[in-house]
Amino acid sequence: MNTVPNHAFIEVHALHPHHQHQPHCKQQCFVFTEIADIVELPPEITKIGSEKVQNGVVISPYTTSSKDPCGGSSTGMESPIDSETKSSRSKRILIVLAIMMVCIAMAGGIPLALQLRQSSLLEARLAFIRRLLSEAPLIEGSWAPTRDMNYSSSMREMRQKYVGAVLWPIAVPCGAQYLDAVQLALEGIDEARRITAVTDSMHIVESADEMEQTHIRGEVAVLMGLGGGHTLGTSLAVLRSMYLLGARFVSITSLECTTAWAASTKNLDYLMESNATNSINDFGKTMLFEMNRIGMLVEISHLSEAGMIAALKTAKAPVLMMNAAPASFCNSTNVASIPDRVLSLLPDNGGVIMLNLERCGERLLGVREAINAINFVRKVAGVDHIGLSGAPKGYAFLLAELARDRVWGNAAIKKLIGGNVVRILREVETLKNRLPLYEEWIPNELVESNSYCRYPES
Repeated sequence: MNTVPNHAFIEVHALHPHHQHQPHCKQQCFVFTEIADIVELPPEITKIGSEKVQNGVVISPYTTSSKDPCGGSSTGMESPIDSETKSSRSKRILIVLAIMMVCIAMAGGIPLALQLRQSSLLEARLAFIRRLLSEAPLIEGSWAPTRDMNYSSSMREMRQKYVGAVLWPIAVPCGAQYLDAVQLALEGIDEARRITAVTDSMHIVESADEMEQTHIRGEVAVLMGLGGGHTLGTSLAVLRSMYLLGARFVSITSLECTTAWAASTKNLDYLMESNATNSINDFGKTMLFEMNRIGMLVEISHLSEAGMIAALKTAKAPVLMMNAAPASFCNSTNVASIPDRVLSLLPDNGGVIMLNLERCGERLLGVREAINAINFVRKVAGVDHIGLSGAPKGYAFLLAELARDRVWGNAAIKKLIGGNVVRILREVETLKNRLPLYEEWIPNELVESNSYCRYPES
């Protein structure tokens, strides 16, 4: 006698053609079926524990005895030849099924029932992500609108991507440094205010609380900043004035735009001073201190590696890296490539890197690559130091796939989508006015060899 798994049989009632039974008598027997056809087993079958098989027939717990109720033996339903033939056929079916399952496993395939289950699980994860995005704003780093952009279309795209807030750095060409960069920055701030004033779905915010309140109203919050230290004209007074106009972050350098007080990761030789620093000089550190004092967020993604390390160690408040990616994953001009050594210093400073995982150069990234990059930064810097600046196939799908990993629960995903950025905004606001006022001027020798239009001091 052999023990047969519960799921291998289905109970049916039938009259056997080879035996004469009374018309009102029915025999209980079981026949094999393919396991893949069974979605949910009836409770009668799941209750069958260790029934015994005799000549291919299961002795069911619902049978009061081994004798047939009509006087015959339940094991005498068919001839030994028929029983042996069916038993041999059943064994062959089981062997074929086993081979098929092994082949499927080796090929990495998924049975249809499991595919349907995976599909339903994805929908459940997407619903979970959408609920989280309705509770907390998804903050996207480095929004760069163009003059010919259709803002209505752009807003529809943001809503489809579930974006709740954007960081808008006012872009000024590096060639305007020492010329009219400050004026161009002022005009950019004015333009941003006029654009948001005529739309019902965008609102410029100046604090973390305003950002969250704007999201609750169903609008997109805009945190405005300056896309490069050259927009400050090497002046602490200009820095303070930009803050009063609503700018809440400053990128210390833009791409390929070294200033007189901070070095960019890449440089345009014709704009370089002969005595330019390769990091952050003393006046640059004074700039950082004043930003911390007035409550201005410091963005460092385009600094040189030495400059990033100096900023992380000098700043009194957490710093930000926008539109960035680990250098080990992507080293391209469309994103700021951050060395692993710099990432490892983020926990000590408390800063956040906002990962752009949409493309690397001209190559679109896949969801699995994006998830690998996120998990890599989490391993190096920690879950409290990651944000987002772009995603393949949209944020909701990326986050739904990320949620398959149990380490990415409710709290962790809320930190990733924007909670970490809100945290550092609040920390910068808390430090406001707790440091001494700085009134230094940049040394003349740092700017005297260029065509900077400044009235000479007596």
